[in-house]
Amino acid sequence: MLIGVLLGMKAATPIGVFSQQSCLAHADTAYVQKQKDESKVVQRKMSHSAYPVRMQVVGNAIRLDSPESQILPIYTQNGTFYLIVRLNKGTNWLNGLPKGKYFINNRLLAIK
Repeated sequence: MLIGVLLGMKAATPIGVFSQQSCLAHADTAYVQKQKDESKVVQRKMSHSAYPVRMQVVGNAIRLDSPESQILPIYTQNGTFYLIVRLNKGTNWLNGLPKGKYFINNRLLAIK
């Protein structure tokens, strides 16, 4: 059963050709589909944290409130693994991410 939204994104490849990408959010897992041509669709599964995390973008930093200590993977806009961070119980701040859009815990966040 599909719960969530379908996000359509376009990304420029190094040779300047646009490829269509979409993210399907299931109940607890997001799948990123990347299509370069009509015949090949690649689907990747993004993992998420075990506990809920409250996220808020503050300037170019992200405030992460976690009820427990845990590990949180971060993915780029096209679904590529970028970074893994360890969260302590309580409030954590994540600084230093370059400008762009990231999937954190199956949620799309933009750093401006």
